[in-house]
Amino acid sequence: MKRLAVLVMLAVIGAITGTAAACIVLAFSPVCGYDCENHATGIWFFMTVACLVGFPLLGHVFTRGARLTLKRGSIVSAGLVTTVLFAAGCFYVVDLRRHYADAEAACPVSADFDFMYMSIATRDVQTYTKASDGEVKPLSVIPQWQRCTVDGAWCDTNPKQAHMRCKAGVVYVNAADWSAFSLVPKENIPGAVPMKSMNLCEPGNVPDN
Repeated sequence: MKRLAVLVMLAVIGAITGTAAACIVLAFSPVCGYDCENHATGIWFFMTVACLVGFPLLGHVFTRGARLTLKRGSIVSAGLVTTVLFAAGCFYVVDLRRHYADAEAACPVSADFDFMYMSIATRDVQTYTKASDGEVKPLSVIPQWQRCTVDGAWCDTNPKQAHMRCKAGVVYVNAADWSAFSLVPKENIPGAVPMKSMNLCEPGNVPDN
């Protein structure tokens, strides 16, 4: 009878723990209508029921052959609660990092003292490895209408390359593709003298270089 009472206690603790863990796991669950709500409800139901059934089952397995007292039940429940909440916490941290990464990727590129001039790609533009490092090889593609800030250009390399920063990070664009960018002077860093064009190697075109 005492074993049954302890197993019931473990089931109650399991249900509470499962609900708490589900809340942690679903902390960043999107609100996007009926389908998302069904998905979140399914996860909550699964975790709650899994802990509701799993806690007493594991408690029975771990104490098989021994007298299941309240003290033993409390020790088992503490271990199970810690394990479940730790796993949920790890999931929360991973999900939080992913959300930070998504938010960072969604942030618009802005000019600063290193990249003072704003431009926008009017078509897809191929980027390359840095010419001064050796053979120039294709890297990534800047999608059309993405904003990129401009630092300046290396006019003594072959090919000439612009030093720019886009959402993907710092990139190098060959001179043949400079015309694919339009300048956005209003989004330059405040106080910067606007460039005349994207012909970056034209004398006097990049006043702050």
